[in-house]
Amino acid sequence: MSASATLIGQSSFDFIWWLCLAILVGLFIGAAWCLYWLGKLPGETASRRGHPQATAIAVCGWLGLLFPPLWPVALIWAYLVPAGREPAPPPDLTGLKDALKTTSDRIAEIERQLGKAGAR
Repeated sequence: MSASATLIGQSSFDFIWWLCLAILVGLFIGAAWCLYWLGKLPGETASRRGHPQATAIAVCGWLGLLFPPLWPVALIWAYLVPAGREPAPPPDLTGLKDALKTTSDRIAEIERQLGKAGAR
């Protein structure tokens, strides 16, 4: 085998090695991101739903990564409402109520103006 053939073969194997390394690093980063997303999912769900025990659910979700049976328990818990309690309203509910009131006032004003225009 000649020296030039060895160099050509070596460079193609170097490229494949670097490609495999890049794929492995990408898979590692993707797996880490998936674990992070799964760990925070029950806590975020509980917070968005205004669950009164959202912090405990978040802790249970993160512990569920170490002890897998806890993770589905945390996710189900995030959707349950404790007996005898109503969940707290989501944080933006007040803003939605204000926007609804403003919109209904504007509609009432438009209806009054249309009523005056029709009476003429």
